[in-house]
Amino acid sequence: MNKYNNKCLYQCKNRCLSPLEKSHIAKLKEWRNAQMEVNRQYIPLSDFHQKRWYAHLKEDKTQILFALMECRAKKAKFIGYCGITNIDFKNKRGELSFLVNPTRAKKEGTYNKDFLAVLNMLCQYGFEELNLNKLFSDTFEFRKEHIKILEGFGFRKEGELREQYFSKGKYFDSIIHSILLSEWKLLKFKKPIMKKQKNL
Repeated sequence: MNKYNNKCLYQCKNRCLSPLEKSHIAKLKEWRNAQMEVNRQYIPLSDFHQKRWYAHLKEDKTQILFALMECRAKKAKFIGYCGITNIDFKNKRGELSFLVNPTRAKKEGTYNKDFLAVLNMLCQYGFEELNLNKLFSDTFEFRKEHIKILEGFGFRKEGELREQYFSKGKYFDSIIHSILLSEWKLLKFKKPIMKKQKNL
């Protein structure tokens, strides 16, 4: 039996969300450092940074992160992480966070499937479990495929923040997208299968 079956919180096709564990942080450091240009990250992360971040994560009520697993042939493979950050429970909104293994990120078809599954699962979690009213994203203007997937899923472009970030010697605009609870309810995408867990 797949040892991750009892840890799967949400599942969409062969991707699932599981608790983010300490054993994942070394890979996360490697993947984040390899994709600094899209992460709003300006210095490489160290083991110390990651351990401190993970310890803080358990106490931080404004962000909830998951391990993204790919389940095939009764085996689960850690392929990335995702979640909802900058959660504002008073105004019922939160920001999406998503990162996969850079090898997968370079494969357009694979990245598309990974991201669509994550959008499905995080929308269900954010709207139905956290009772949020709005989920939003903040994306560098040059991430054309990422933006295409967001808009194809149902996120709406709210606007552009001009020259919001400085990277590689130049400024880049930031594109803000969002989806509302009312819009999520109207989507015809197949909802992921929820795996009940008492501590979710």
